[in-house]
Amino acid sequence: MSEQVCLENKGHGGQAEEDRSLVIKTRFFLPPHVDALMPGLMLTAAISALALHTGAKLTYVTPLIGAMGIGMLLRNAFIVPPAYKAGIFFSMRQILRFAVALLGIRITFDKIIGLGWEGLAIALVPLFLTMVFTVLLGRLLKVSQASSLLIGTGTSICGASAILTAGAITRSKDEDIIVAISSITVFGTISMLSYPFIFKSGFLPLTEIQYGQWAGASIHEVAQVVTAAFGGGERSGEIGILIKLTRVATLIPVALILSYLVNRGVIKHGDAYEEKSITFPFFLLGFITMVVLNSLQFFTPRAVKWIEFFDMFLLTMAMAGMGLETDFRQLMKVGYRPLFLSIFATGFITFTSLILIVCL
Repeated sequence: MSEQVCLENKGHGGQAEEDRSLVIKTRFFLPPHVDALMPGLMLTAAISALALHTGAKLTYVTPLIGAMGIGMLLRNAFIVPPAYKAGIFFSMRQILRFAVALLGIRITFDKIIGLGWEGLAIALVPLFLTMVFTVLLGRLLKVSQASSLLIGTGTSICGASAILTAGAITRSKDEDIIVAISSITVFGTISMLSYPFIFKSGFLPLTEIQYGQWAGASIHEVAQVVTAAFGGGERSGEIGILIKLTRVATLIPVALILSYLVNRGVIKHGDAYEEKSITFPFFLLGFITMVVLNSLQFFTPRAVKWIEFFDMFLLTMAMAGMGLETDFRQLMKVGYRPLFLSIFATGFITFTSLILIVCL
């Protein structure tokens, strides 16, 4: 609720003009710094709700991608008022960190151990090789270090969530984050659509379990893995999710390593923040805490379900904020090199994981 008090005094010349411009606004429930965030937060929350609703009805459009698309459409078709900027930025940063911490609710140590050494190798070996391959190839293609790291983490770990996490740690520029998310989204979607067709056509002699391992070890987004893996059957779907969540769990050590390298100056941050000191990513401690609590069965199944939904809502808000900050004119200046890097990275993890699965 707000009350406006406009003071006018027509008989006092210049004083009247001053009185007319005097507007006092009072907020009874929100402090000023919180009130400034509300327009942007309400916008990203509305986009998130719309994207979740749309994603539930469309097979190949995930809420994360839908929210980013809606945000990009609004940003480039209309002018976003300055009053929304603070809340949009808050969604991209602080809300993102909290959402990343909640991702740990999807993982337990028992599930990871249950894969055995073969499952762990299938999940982790292609991941490590793809990260190294992408960074080295990025240098050859003269792609910026930030873009190479973001594309590498997104391709090898868990798509947009990994890119947003790595971007937060390395303070990457928004343009680099957008390019990485856009490219791995396109090629992850291609993989999601083509894998079930390849399996059902019999082009590759894979068993149902091997197909699930392949999908889980090489496709980018969790939602994409779910769609593709269950395309081979119930068993392949379960295996695919387990392999994929094991890749997601590596977000903890990878993020800690990136944080260490940034603090040591080995990786230069992208100056996306004004602060000159680089702090430890404490949201990763929240991630670890959630994994531990979930492993100890601290949460009821119903609570886990609601936390997962709430986490997806927050991640989708962050993606909406990212879309609202995407300017197509800036993206056009990036060039074709990051696109080629993403193509090669996707192809590398696809064939590396397939070869490893067949050999084991």
